[in-house]
Amino acid sequence: MIRPQNLVAGVWQDITGTAVFQTVNPNTKTPLPTKFQEASPAQIDEAVRKAATAFEVYSATTFKQRSAFLTAIQQELVGVKEDLLKLYQEESALPEGRAQGEFDRTQGQIQRFIELLDQSSYVQPIISTQGPDLRKMLHPIGPIAIFGASNFPLAFSTAGGDTLSALAAGCPVVVKAHPYHAGTSALVAEAIHKALVACELPLAVFSHLGGTSHAVGATLVSHPLLKGVGFTGSFKGGKALYDLAQQRKEPIPVFAEMGSVNPVFISENRALKEAGFAPVLGQSIGLGTGQFCTNPGLVLFCDPSGRSNLFNEVHKVLQQFVLPPMVHSSVEKNYADKVKELIGNKEIRLAQVDQNIAVLGHVEAAILLKQPKLAEEVFGPFSLFVRCKSMEEMQAVAAMLPGQLTATVLFDEEEITQVTPLLNILKNKAGRLLFEGVPTGVAVTQAMQHGGPYPASTDSRYTSVGTDAIYRWLRPVAYQDCPNVLLPPPLQNENPLSLMRNINGNQTNRRL
Repeated sequence: MIRPQNLVAGVWQDITGTAVFQTVNPNTKTPLPTKFQEASPAQIDEAVRKAATAFEVYSATTFKQRSAFLTAIQQELVGVKEDLLKLYQEESALPEGRAQGEFDRTQGQIQRFIELLDQSSYVQPIISTQGPDLRKMLHPIGPIAIFGASNFPLAFSTAGGDTLSALAAGCPVVVKAHPYHAGTSALVAEAIHKALVACELPLAVFSHLGGTSHAVGATLVSHPLLKGVGFTGSFKGGKALYDLAQQRKEPIPVFAEMGSVNPVFISENRALKEAGFAPVLGQSIGLGTGQFCTNPGLVLFCDPSGRSNLFNEVHKVLQQFVLPPMVHSSVEKNYADKVKELIGNKEIRLAQVDQNIAVLGHVEAAILLKQPKLAEEVFGPFSLFVRCKSMEEMQAVAAMLPGQLTATVLFDEEEITQVTPLLNILKNKAGRLLFEGVPTGVAVTQAMQHGGPYPASTDSRYTSVGTDAIYRWLRPVAYQDCPNVLLPPPLQNENPLSLMRNINGNQTNRRL
């Protein structure tokens, strides 16, 4: 059953007089039947206040208790899988295969954090007995607000990587559901709530709030007891939340992943081999109707002789696709408006696709250097192809670009010396560098870095994908000359959890 109310500290509260809203089927453009309630200021306040109280208990839970909680979430999600995937498709217009894939990814993400908790070494225990007895480890920071993403109704939403990493860290979570898939989010929220009940944990550890008004998110981020924010979405939305958080009496961290154009740089030799690469690049541009934060929105190819036919070949590939509608009419309108702006620029050659809404643009690098605004993200199935007449011109464009989530460099082995200066620029511009393939999709592993210099994200030191995402919600605490009995288990002399610890500069799991 879909809950239209707001889940506040363990209670689905039904209030009258509040605004209601409905999700829309992007295929039919018609509203779905459930009328969801917008969270009131009183509900937001109660959710955060009770989360702050629950933090005292939840932050003290053992790694095993949190691992069991995440395992229970997995099981609850399996129980509602059929209804969840059906509603996912109705609210997003994404196909069954994508829904199943995202469900599997969500379950896989949970499993990775279960394994992390079972290992327990992420708290990074450090002990120095030379001089004052100092022992340091990471502790959770407090209640966290998580904002669901529009383009990933499961993997970056209510039980997505942001929520899971915070819960694994020992932080209560208040989710602001994305209004485009409020029903999908509510089903997942009920699964998390049932997992809390099954594990006999404080129910205020998780709350779920809905609404279409920006005031809901603003009120949540402004609450004085909130200690951090996770966001995946547009630059405008992420920057607004970041600014709001810094204006508080107590500023708090906002970890916002705001997207990028994920430039692909192709050397002269590789640009002439478009026959094999064009299908891969075209598929990447159209994947999910271009609604991936790692969509290759900028393709730079070195072609001094004008012989490359990459642009035309990718256009032919896109002609073969039938793309589903974008997740919401407002997203599709924003995309169409951006394309209209480009149509008015005579310096760009646009190639629209007859079979779908995909569009490719072509421009000379010299023009892009004069009009850097052309390199801004167009969220959707669009990519701007930039012809560079030399590697030096390609380097100039790279130097001009702001921070990115990814940057891809494709070249032949004999061109390594030519691309080295380009790589020296890009390593300071992107969180992830690729040397084969395309940037769409991320591997959910500890080695993944999904984040980059501003404006790709608000803090390039952290990732929102993979188990290292947990470090956003932790802070170091040092204990000096503390009695052993008062130390947390990872720092106790007996090392009861048999963790690898840094003791006087050496990694060991020995006792003291």
